[in-house]
Amino acid sequence: MNKPHSSVAPDEIFERLKQNLMSYMHDPDIALVTAAYRFSATYHADQKRASGEPYIVHPLEVANILTLIKVDMASIIAAILHDTVEDTDATLATIKQEFGDDVATLVDSLTKISKIKFRSNQERLAENFRKMVVAMAKDLRVILIKLADRLHNMRTIEALEERKRHRIANETLDIYSPLATRLGIYGIKSELEDLCFRQLKYDLYSEIAQKIALKKTERQGFIDEVGDVLDQELRRYGFTAKVSGRPKHFYSIYKKMVDRGLKFEDIHDLFAFRIIVNSIKDCYEALGVVHAMWKPMPGRFKDYIAMPKANLYQSLHTTVIRPSGKPVEVQIRTREMHEQSEYGVAAHALYKDNVGKASSEKDKSDIRSFDWLRQIMQWQSELKDPEEFLEAVRVDLFEEEIFVFTPHGDVIRLPLGGTAIDFAFSVHSDVGLRCVGAKVNGRLTSFKKAIKSGDIVEIVTSPNQKPNKDWLNYVQTSKARNKIRSFLRGEKRERSLSMGNEIFRNELQSRGIDVEKFLKSKEIASLLKIAKENSLNELLIAFGYGKINAKRLLDRFLSDTPTGEVAVFPVSKSKQTRILVSGLDDVLVNFARCCNPLPGEEIIGFVTRGRGVTVHRAACSRVFEMDVLRRINVAWKDDNSTTKSHPCYIRVSSYDKKGVLAEITNVISAAGANITEANIRSQDLTAVHDFCIAIANMQQLQEIIKKIEMIEAVIKIERRSLVSAKSRRGAKR
Repeated sequence: MNKPHSSVAPDEIFERLKQNLMSYMHDPDIALVTAAYRFSATYHADQKRASGEPYIVHPLEVANILTLIKVDMASIIAAILHDTVEDTDATLATIKQEFGDDVATLVDSLTKISKIKFRSNQERLAENFRKMVVAMAKDLRVILIKLADRLHNMRTIEALEERKRHRIANETLDIYSPLATRLGIYGIKSELEDLCFRQLKYDLYSEIAQKIALKKTERQGFIDEVGDVLDQELRRYGFTAKVSGRPKHFYSIYKKMVDRGLKFEDIHDLFAFRIIVNSIKDCYEALGVVHAMWKPMPGRFKDYIAMPKANLYQSLHTTVIRPSGKPVEVQIRTREMHEQSEYGVAAHALYKDNVGKASSEKDKSDIRSFDWLRQIMQWQSELKDPEEFLEAVRVDLFEEEIFVFTPHGDVIRLPLGGTAIDFAFSVHSDVGLRCVGAKVNGRLTSFKKAIKSGDIVEIVTSPNQKPNKDWLNYVQTSKARNKIRSFLRGEKRERSLSMGNEIFRNELQSRGIDVEKFLKSKEIASLLKIAKENSLNELLIAFGYGKINAKRLLDRFLSDTPTGEVAVFPVSKSKQTRILVSGLDDVLVNFARCCNPLPGEEIIGFVTRGRGVTVHRAACSRVFEMDVLRRINVAWKDDNSTTKSHPCYIRVSSYDKKGVLAEITNVISAAGANITEANIRSQDLTAVHDFCIAIANMQQLQEIIKKIEMIEAVIKIERRSLVSAKSRRGAKR
């Protein structure tokens, strides 16, 4: 990009603008441009910039920057007028009358974007960024003008105080430079980064600049030498090619130093050479000539012709080693590809003609071909949380890319560091949600491992698979992250609904209220009103999440209800149980089969889906795996009227002696317990006796254990869980 002329009169800048327009537009409407210049100059007449120069210099220079990327006439006019509505008495209606609807719409969008202030508040930053990218997605010319505006502001930033310069430079690196990259306007992108680098790390910038300046003669000699050799060799093979060389930008050198932990002296590929040929066929043939001349560096070849970047950039990139041992980066492309590289989205027909709107469906499809732009609009509708939207745009739009293949040869574009899960979601959301494994180049791989450009990735799916929340720790793409989060939220909502339903039903039953009758009554509307929830499901979900305490809500509801009004819903007390749940004996209760609690021992209850309350032994290992929010107080009834027995598993280890089994079974029978299942096995000199016995209570079990321990041949006796007992039997079979 050309730097602005310092201390140049506005009329001279305007003359340069007219010359620039005539260099790429066929018969530009100079009269209209002149009218816009006079309009803007009149309204900005009394205004000065921080540098002291007339304000009109700024919009004219913005327009001049835009001519370098060959935008349409409406964009040029809007650039000249872009600050008039915000900073002067000019109105949008006047602009519409003088310059038409298209220009007025652009100026209006630019005015709204100018009011966006990126501050430290994350939520405000996210929402403002959302507004800006959505405005860009509606009409890319808006952001093209905004980028040119930001570039000129960065060129003239020295007049501002240091704190403000740093804020603007950081904002530019975070927002505008990546947008310029995605739009494919590398000239603006590179200059913005160098200008920001100068402001934020002036000492490092100056050091690199000085070291490069000291070798200016040597550098130019190197560029001329390599360029001549490439040109001669290509001509020898019959190519009509344009060869040029340039030093890399300061910021890219700095990034390489930081990323690789190198000193300036250790970086050898400070130059890039460009070869422009006539056709795609010539690109690959010229690559062969270059590789025949100098040895290519492994892993440094990139084919962006076969696999264009998201911003439609195409070129062949290779790094070769010259006989001197110094690496040289070479880019090979056609003239059309070079134009795309220089002008980005502005290279498309939609912005090259001096018309403001797409002239055909083909023009519109050109813009729709930007997948990342369509993704922005999709996120805009899907992600209501501004911070999630900001994260999605930053992650997916501002990262370097890799290209991987499906087994059928389709190309999938992923950010650097992308994993097999990112790949799966990029293929299709259902593939990602059902992903159980992945193969990379025919070998099974971990979900955590990053895949590389050129890998062939195959995803294994299962209809029974569900996303794991741990996936969020290593996915890179926003699509994968958002789909996983969405699924987990939905699943959590379902679990909370089920849990809340059980909590609510148990709370109603504990108060003697018939659940079904109550839910069908008008009373439920009053309860929802107190809870400030719109529906019963939302209330149940709130119970499940722990957002609302069911007991406290019902306490408040019943305290507001006339005595006896809810008593018309008495619960049936036909079912008998030996367990009291929160002091009541009319709640559906099940005993946990993993530990089979016995009357008399300490117990804990948990609300379970569709099964009321499940009772566990307090010492059961599974208690620690249960959700604390589902825990409920339970106790044994002080009631000996029932003779119901409970299964209990015990294991007796003994010496393998004759008659031991008979002694053990006699003790169990004498205690009044019944053996329902037995499994005996001997090994070496010992024997293991597994029994399932029907026990009335804990006191009876303790009596049996005490007497079996007294048998001389018994080594030890232990109580077993149902799970361990069954797994042992399964292993035996």
